[in-house]
Amino acid sequence: MKLHALSGVDLGPAFHAVVDAIAAVVPAPRYPHLPVFLDDLPDSSARVDLMRLAVLVALERVGGTVHPVPVTNPFGYLPDHGWLVSREESPPALTFLDDETMPRERTATVVGGPDGAVRITVGEARFEFEPPAEEECRRLLGAGARGAALSFPVFPAAGPSLLARGNAPDEIVLWRLGLPTAWFRLPGPVLAATYVSQSHLDALITLVEVDGELLVHVTGDGDTGLVKLRTPIDFEVAEHDLSPLYLHCVESWDIGVYFLRAGEWWHLRWSPGHVLLEPSNSKLHQPDTFPFHTKLDGAGIGLRGTSISYAWDRGTAWEVTGTDWEDTLIPVPPEEEALHLTKAGGGPVLLTREGSVVRARTRDTVHTVVEFDGPVLLHHGLPWVAVQRSPHLVEIIDVATGAVLHRLDTA
Repeated sequence: MKLHALSGVDLGPAFHAVVDAIAAVVPAPRYPHLPVFLDDLPDSSARVDLMRLAVLVALERVGGTVHPVPVTNPFGYLPDHGWLVSREESPPALTFLDDETMPRERTATVVGGPDGAVRITVGEARFEFEPPAEEECRRLLGAGARGAALSFPVFPAAGPSLLARGNAPDEIVLWRLGLPTAWFRLPGPVLAATYVSQSHLDALITLVEVDGELLVHVTGDGDTGLVKLRTPIDFEVAEHDLSPLYLHCVESWDIGVYFLRAGEWWHLRWSPGHVLLEPSNSKLHQPDTFPFHTKLDGAGIGLRGTSISYAWDRGTAWEVTGTDWEDTLIPVPPEEEALHLTKAGGGPVLLTREGSVVRARTRDTVHTVVEFDGPVLLHHGLPWVAVQRSPHLVEIIDVATGAVLHRLDTA
């Protein structure tokens, strides 16, 4: 089953008429997998977001599969077949490998006007549409998971997605950047899950309990070899929190997954002829930008950030090293706990916590990202954190500004 951009939602004939008009001017892509770069803007209009979704669905119809990527993280991509879809009249300039920029013919803009119309450009083509009222657009965009009570939200991977358990242990709610939220029922209670959207693979991958066995279930496109992983278990998955699922492949014949159960990391792996389920011998587990690689550290000393970057406690400051910046000392007061290393504004940012306050610290600046008494989710690929405000609302927050960028709202 393919995970379409509109998986789980039906937006009606008027929406698809907009898609038809846009798809008619989209050129055929060179490859069937399209990275689509989307802006991260707070306080966006649901009417604009619905029309942006129409552009994404049109690209999917012509191209095959769309892979949303935030404009804040275009690193590692070439602009030879991707698209930029911006909610600003003057799209941000994106520079890729080899200092190439996104060509105009693969740039779209979606901008709302004071008269209620939404104006779309696709290359040189121009459109103007009258979407429904703001509240109706918000209802349409959230229809796929309306009524789901969210629990144990997780950032499952380095890409722009978030997962949570739904009303029952066998349900997963999937939020994807720029796309409607989807709600899935799996063959059994879900212990761990991830979502992968890169080139050859677009899938929700879950670790589920079926008939007394723990096994990998794949919903979507792509042959991963993970379905070979299944083993008898002597515990009830429904009694445990949802964990992120980290994929790890050393060789084609040695493939496995890492997950958290009862506060301990476990490794389920396949080697020729047998499947092993055993405690992990690493202290640190983080997803890498390549979906089949997990960052591991047996000692668990210090922090690992995006790309190849590290932070080490040097007493009154943390030393930050990485390939994207010069070695830097970031001061951290003794009353604050260093949580996470990320990148924002082109440089390293250290997230710290003191009580309910999470702060972003650089060498020269400090500001509050969020004040929240409960758990704060840390994203291992993007400058995002998230908090669950209610059983039906999770907010994704920008580390650089503290602004709410996205909401997973199922009320």
